[in-house]
Amino acid sequence: MKVTVEDVSPVQKRMKVELPVESVSRAYAEVYNKFRRTASIRGFRRGKAPNSILAREFGPQIKGEVLEKLIQESISDAIREAGVMMVLEPVLEDAGDLNERNTFTYSVLMDIMPEFELGEYKGIELVKPEVEVSDEEVEEQLQALRRHFGSISPLEEYRPLGEKDVAILDYTAEVDGQEVEELAQEDFYIEVGAGNFNETFENALIGMSRGEKKTIEISYPEDAVNAKVAGKTVKYHVTLKDIQERELPDLDDEFARRIGSDFKTIDDVKNRLREQIRKDKEEAVESSLRGQLFDALLKNADFEVPERLVEKKLDQMMENVANHMQERGVDLARAGLDETRLREKMREDAVKQVKVELILDKIAEAENVSVPNEELEGYSRYIDQNYADMNVDRSELESAIFNSVLPKLRAQKTVEFLLEQARIVPPPEDEKDTEAE
Repeated sequence: MKVTVEDVSPVQKRMKVELPVESVSRAYAEVYNKFRRTASIRGFRRGKAPNSILAREFGPQIKGEVLEKLIQESISDAIREAGVMMVLEPVLEDAGDLNERNTFTYSVLMDIMPEFELGEYKGIELVKPEVEVSDEEVEEQLQALRRHFGSISPLEEYRPLGEKDVAILDYTAEVDGQEVEELAQEDFYIEVGAGNFNETFENALIGMSRGEKKTIEISYPEDAVNAKVAGKTVKYHVTLKDIQERELPDLDDEFARRIGSDFKTIDDVKNRLREQIRKDKEEAVESSLRGQLFDALLKNADFEVPERLVEKKLDQMMENVANHMQERGVDLARAGLDETRLREKMREDAVKQVKVELILDKIAEAENVSVPNEELEGYSRYIDQNYADMNVDRSELESAIFNSVLPKLRAQKTVEFLLEQARIVPPPEDEKDTEAE
């Protein structure tokens, strides 16, 4: 076997492998024997058909299996000989002519670990604000809970649509003089001023009366994720069908008991809200610390990353978006989101995430960060208990966990290590004043 490697980019190499005639002939012989044992050919007893007849009857299939066999049996040794550290499985780029009497050459593209120097990663300064919960924040959440348990009903007396009212609309949309059916809605409920649709659109509804028609123009930016409206001015032809107002329950002990059996008084609700706000803020602070840490690691991370890693990360991000929207009962198309535009918007973040993962992996190697045995034993027990019920081979489940779960656990341990090594400081006085305001 002859192996040559050439650079394609700082993060990709091309490996060419040339296999001798002996290897090719041996692979053909093995595949011929396999087909001979199973093939049913008129005029020949099973297992007796000559190679020439098998080639005539099953030529493409035989060639395909030989090709796969040659690559599978040689590529691991070729990679070891090349001495390349890959970050993804190699991709077949080209396969030469395959003939059992000639050498065979193929080439693969290999995405490799980028070379970069680690900057200073110990003692990074991170700003950690104090967590405080104000009465105003508790009141804001209490009012939101009140709206959630409220009800809407038609107006008892006639008046125009106002802020916080619920409008029931029919509307069509026109772009460049053409109606866009995908943007039209019937019996669409919108709480005016809630910011759930479009601020300009919602504000334009204020003052309308039942049965009134109105055209509202909205100009969208060039980078809008909905390709149908990006860079366009959309004319929405709106008909206000009905106006309803939200009736809010009184904030008393009865309301508290209505929320759940855990609550006896309205003060119980306020205390629980205060605890939840504090918890959310503490989680936000921890997230902020990690964000600051990652920004510091990326500060000197001027290196190229494999494009396939970025695309893989974008696939994960798109799947998360799709799952989140599915939980809300909509899909990308229905929400008017163009996948290509959305991927492009998320690309920069995907590159940053890939860089952080590579940096953390290199720090883990430098610091000998590992996952404790007790955690690994937990996954081993999970595999023992579940692989049969999941109808998968045990080795396949082990491989899936090893390739996806363990790297995340190791990265998590590395982040914990870096946070322990960091210098945590309070925010400057001027920032404290801003937070208080």
